[in-house]
Amino acid sequence: MATRGNRGARATSPSNPQARSVARTSARPAARRPKRSPARVRQLRRRRWTVGILAALVLGLVVAATVPLVHLVAAWNSDWNVAARKATVDLTGFDPGFLIDDAAFYDGNAMDADEIQRFLDDQIGVCENDACLNVLRADLPARDAIVSQDTGETVCAAYDGGNLTAAQIIDRVQRACGISAKVLLVTLQKEQSLVSGRIARAPSPEALGAAMGARCPDDAACDPGQAGFAAQVAQGATDLKAYRASAFMRQPGTHYIAYSPDPACGGSDIEIRNHATAALYNYTPYQPNPAAIAARWDKGDGCSSYGNRNFALYWKLWFGP
Repeated sequence: MATRGNRGARATSPSNPQARSVARTSARPAARRPKRSPARVRQLRRRRWTVGILAALVLGLVVAATVPLVHLVAAWNSDWNVAARKATVDLTGFDPGFLIDDAAFYDGNAMDADEIQRFLDDQIGVCENDACLNVLRADLPARDAIVSQDTGETVCAAYDGGNLTAAQIIDRVQRACGISAKVLLVTLQKEQSLVSGRIARAPSPEALGAAMGARCPDDAACDPGQAGFAAQVAQGATDLKAYRASAFMRQPGTHYIAYSPDPACGGSDIEIRNHATAALYNYTPYQPNPAAIAARWDKGDGCSSYGNRNFALYWKLWFGP
């Protein structure tokens, strides 16, 4: 054992030339990189900053180009789906004397605010400004109950005001006036296309100002006192309820209903069979002519009107027969 130890000692002895060479090599300091001049350091820093800025700009451009493209694709998909569904809806068996059932029309609990919000989100999709009904907020003034002086019947109950979403406004007015939120949604669409389609994704102030077409006669400007989304929903629902509650204007029975504002286009007698249908003809006083019905979602002829036709189409599309 000692012999092996001595042999190991000789192998590492300074008298061994190979060992001395290894020792000298190990003792040498590591080679150093040449020190960069301050100018070179500044140049490299500027280069890194430039590369970083360019990368950020490129990323920003990519994002800026991608986001609108995503929105556009979503809009295309939404419009394609709507068009496909519309193709399945027609007015076969259309009865101008019975546009909607009374129970459905006067249902003040048809949808709650959350359901209305989800419906608006589904129909509108990505909003292109801050005025779409799925993102809009507006001030709804508080209002006392409205009671008919002719019949003593309550037209609309009192409600509190506030800064509310469009869905909350529709819900609050629905419950106060007893007019279905579904009816209000269809009316918003048939009057100003505010619920579905291109206009709904970027509505103008003018469209919102006449949202329900309330107090907007065919031959004159809208009443400026009823302009604005909240005012329009409140006034539109009040008018739709008042026709029945106040026994005002047409009531169920046989009435002559024109095809359009042009008297030369004519019209026909219609047996209006319920209060809801009478209310719709009081609100929009024309019936679709045969050309409008045959055209479904398209234009008919020069004597066609589309308000009540479109109400019937959108009701069937969204809420069933």
